[in-house]
Amino acid sequence: MKKINLILLMLIIFYLLLSAGEKLSPKHKDWLELVSPIITKTEKDVFLKLNTDQERDKFISLFWNRRDPMPDTHENEFYQEYMKRIRFSDINFGHESFKKGSQTERGYFYLLLGPPLERQIYATQAELLPLELWHYKGDIKYGLPPFFYLVFYQPQGLGEYRLYSPDVEGPEKLAAPTTGHGLNRNQAYQAIKKISGELASASLSYIPGEATLGVTSLSSGTVLSGIYSLAEKKFSDAYARHFLDYKDYVEIDYTHDFVDNNARTAIFKNAGQFFIHWTLEPSKVNFSSYQGKNYANFQIIIRIEDSTGKLVQEREEEIPINITPEEYRKHERQIFAFQDILPIITGKFKLLFLLKNKTGKEFTSFQTDILIPDEKRSAFISSLLLYQKRMELQENQETKLKAFAFDGNQYLINAQNNFIPKKDIGLYFQLHNLKQKQGKSLLIKIIELNTETTVHSIKKPLSEVMSPDRQGIDINPISLPSFSAGYYRVEVFILDSDGREILKGKEHFILLAKPYSVLPWAYAKIHKRFPNPEDLYSLAYQYFMTEKYEQSRDTLEKAQNIKDKPEARLLLARTLFALQQYDKSLKIATTLYKATQNREAAKITAANYSALENWSQSLVYLEKLLKDATEVSILNLAAECYLNLDQPKKALQLLQKSLKLNPNQPKIKELEEKTKNIVRREL
Repeated sequence: MKKINLILLMLIIFYLLLSAGEKLSPKHKDWLELVSPIITKTEKDVFLKLNTDQERDKFISLFWNRRDPMPDTHENEFYQEYMKRIRFSDINFGHESFKKGSQTERGYFYLLLGPPLERQIYATQAELLPLELWHYKGDIKYGLPPFFYLVFYQPQGLGEYRLYSPDVEGPEKLAAPTTGHGLNRNQAYQAIKKISGELASASLSYIPGEATLGVTSLSSGTVLSGIYSLAEKKFSDAYARHFLDYKDYVEIDYTHDFVDNNARTAIFKNAGQFFIHWTLEPSKVNFSSYQGKNYANFQIIIRIEDSTGKLVQEREEEIPINITPEEYRKHERQIFAFQDILPIITGKFKLLFLLKNKTGKEFTSFQTDILIPDEKRSAFISSLLLYQKRMELQENQETKLKAFAFDGNQYLINAQNNFIPKKDIGLYFQLHNLKQKQGKSLLIKIIELNTETTVHSIKKPLSEVMSPDRQGIDINPISLPSFSAGYYRVEVFILDSDGREILKGKEHFILLAKPYSVLPWAYAKIHKRFPNPEDLYSLAYQYFMTEKYEQSRDTLEKAQNIKDKPEARLLLARTLFALQQYDKSLKIATTLYKATQNREAAKITAANYSALENWSQSLVYLEKLLKDATEVSILNLAAECYLNLDQPKKALQLLQKSLKLNPNQPKIKELEEKTKNIVRREL
């Protein structure tokens, strides 16, 4: 029974894979075969999930450009070399097979590794099956040996050449049988050795000079494993991991350069409200020059989704940066960082950051999951912030909001937590919901990761390290004078008066072997102190999108009390409609429409009149909307109004128009049939 179930499962998987492949056009199937030696698993998985040829073409463009060793030149040297290898393989390796030469085993390794240092062909020796010995220089940084062999042979002297495995097969597989009798391992090895000592050595191990007869070497398998995984090690697929998220935001002319980045987010409270503090550090930033200045125009898109993938909020902002040549030269060796904050409601969310350099036509993206704890839960420790320096904010910034700034101090960080040897580090974090702080203490341990050894510890009364707001904890300096370069973990414990652990947090950092500039040159916005209308509106929108309408209403009313803004009034009208407070919603929406002629305000007005069963008044607004543009939702609502006014013919026309625009509306289709029956009865 288990065997049958396994076979059934394999058949299901096969047909799933087949169906995925069937969605591809012949052109894209051919491309996937073409790049099979150099495509990573992530890249292939993402490519098979794409739905349109336009998305696939965009991905292919990005695939090749990510492998371009010199992106500033007109030609893509990697692409040109790969096409050259394909042409060679098709000419030389396809004669014994129905496949193209590039799709054979010899073709696979030739495409992946390139031409061998030496290719020895043994096609006429009576003692051997037709075979080839390839000698390669390996790239040590990708886990390959300095030099290695590969052997390809024709089983039974016919058909396609296949890769030989010294670990599994042995020299007897390469020797031609004599007078109908096969040779044993020793005989075969001696026969091969008479022809070529190097070939005989390769028949035992792909590592030159390693194996001896009678001893099975397992290192050949390690060599082959390293070759098969070469694409995963050699080519960064960071761009592919988030391609499904950013593909709709990136124009095709940006795909020539996806830029790697380092990024991190941390959750802290400012003025009683949770904010996401984030930093994004592209690996490179290109500027253009004009009239004696360097400039670049950036666009940042931040998308927040809930755990089901539903949109919670999307923010988009243009960031023009102009700097003098002197400023550029002063900071050109520094990392450039974009830093900002974003207010956030409680819950579990996915964040997607997309940064586009519209001047340099390059982009980068970053994705992470965050959890904002409920205020009513038990005590907890915030993110741990390991910082390089702490600086006092300028007097005019002390009460305002800024990324990684608390209690009048700006904390300077880098996204990777890299620290320079023989320099002090600092630690900042916040305590939440810890009612009684008296008598409690703080214990900090620094642990060397390789040995899991505690190399440093600090213990202090909690009262000594609390910030003035009694929420933040700031420890500086933590000296690391005798620490060796390596990877470390900071562990933080809050202990009660008996030394028992109450709370715990941790963060990792890297101590570098040599000093270099780890502090980024940061672009960071300064925001008004909280609460301000912009942040309140942002929170209200998040509440609305997560269907927490009462919180959305209350937050919007606070925002409106500070400053009346049309977009906040519009959202308030939508929120009151969701709360079924139609009269209140109608009053706000109609006033806003009269003042601004806002299309969305007209929609809410019409929806409110319909909810109040004032069908005629609803149609006044719906017909105005239909004159400007045709939308499915407006057509459907107008049809409902006409039906309630006993005008089925007009309703039927609108329903049919709606279904023509979007046939996938089962309920509207059902309503169309009912309306048709009403019209027939009237005839």
